Amino acid sequence: MSLVFRNALMPSENQQVLRLRLAYLMRRLLFVALTAGLLSPIASIADTYDALCNKNDCQITINDSGLEGPQGFIAKENIIQWHSYKIALGTAGVINGGNAGLAAATAACFTGVFCPVAVAVGVAGGNKAGSILGKGNNYFLTVMGQKDDGSNYVESFTFPNKKITKKFQKEIIKLTGLRMGQVKSS
Repeated sequence: MSLVFRNALMPSENQQVLRLRLAYLMRRLLFVALTAGLLSPIASIADTYDALCNKNDCQITINDSGLEGPQGFIAKENIIQWHSYKIALGTAGVINGGNAGLAAATAACFTGVFCPVAVAVGVAGGNKAGSILGKGNNYFLTVMGQKDDGSNYVESFTFPNKKITKKFQKEIIKLTGLRMGQVKSS
């Protein structure tokens, strides 16, 4: 083989040095990017939802510290259980909404703390939410817990569509660590 051809196949020392420097630089950039990603704050929960609470427009706010609605604020540590139900609207909605409210109230009764409040709010709220529009589906949600002053907290509200409901469900799972229907152990 000729010397010219052999030099063309074999990289020169300068090319090898450049490749090593490039590899070193890439490793450092990757390290910086990974470190920045791990040290940056995790996306926080902070959303306000337009909902329907007992036939009235209301807002439900969920953030890193807890949940706030017309009934007041509840810290995330005090949320004991939550439920979500799909309800048909109109005449059938009254029945389905009342059943959903009764189911939520029954689940709350198993916790032993919320029974009287949950039955009243659950059935009445479910009936009202079910009869509002006439056709289609709404999503009825109930969040149960205790306020900081020790009083019981039951917030029942309705979302008009599945997309908003799914987003809220993901956020409440992230906030509380509880799946739907799961009761927080003491």
